Amino acid sequence: MESDTKKAEKNWKHSLLYLTFIITIIHLTHQTNFSRKLIIGNETVRIKKTSDLPLRFRSDGTFKILQVADMHYGNGMVTRCKDVLASEFEFCSDLNTTRFLKRIIQAESPDFIAFTGDNIYGPSSSDAAESLFQAFGPAMESRLPWAAILGNHDPESSMNREELMSLISLMDYSVSQINPSADCLADSAKGCTPSKIDGFGNYNLRVYGAPGSMLANSSVLNLLFLDSGDRVVYQGIRTYDWIKDSQLHWLRHVSQEPQVTLTGTRAGSSSIY
Repeated sequence: MESDTKKAEKNWKHSLLYLTFIITIIHLTHQTNFSRKLIIGNETVRIKKTSDLPLRFRSDGTFKILQVADMHYGNGMVTRCKDVLASEFEFCSDLNTTRFLKRIIQAESPDFIAFTGDNIYGPSSSDAAESLFQAFGPAMESRLPWAAILGNHDPESSMNREELMSLISLMDYSVSQINPSADCLADSAKGCTPSKIDGFGNYNLRVYGAPGSMLANSSVLNLLFLDSGDRVVYQGIRTYDWIKDSQLHWLRHVSQEPQVTLTGTRAGSSSIY
């Protein structure tokens, strides 16, 4: 009888240890894969989710880009569509844009999504940040890498261009940048302009060769984004802004920059604007 008691006690301890182990694994998995948050003091800091980087071609030598422009997103379902039939007006809103974008992403399965301006429509957006999150929602849900630049209507709500690009660069799976890095701007030997660049949203994204190929560690395509500005007064006339000399200077340098490898050496490259 004593032997059976000791055996039962031993089995109970093993079961308890096993249960503790399982609970620990579940807790760690939740912390790393689901919550993705840090606690600093009394503040909760959310960690940005990122895609597999760097950007690279597929094994079949293709790299598909989905370009999205002029969504003019406002306040979601309460913002009605423009330029539609009267019979469609009551049922058409920003949510139609969201559903359409989701379908396109699913149908095309792109490698990268590029939003090229007027992502939100300032006059129809009471909260620019909320509108941006809704506009880019399908891209973030897809977990695909994406990037954006601004149009003339984006800053007409509650945030200026710098604030907008800062927020966009921090969104999940976004590879957007506010501008070339400070060290890049300070060193013309790196192929960058030695002075401050105009605007917000001037940056270069390199796309590398297919995995397992001879170019797997080499950039073979540059995606160059430029801030075209919004509105400006020129010689007393209110008009749209334009690309500045500082941006063109940076663009020329980057376009002439040799191919970059993941180890830092250089060869030759191509660019798309």
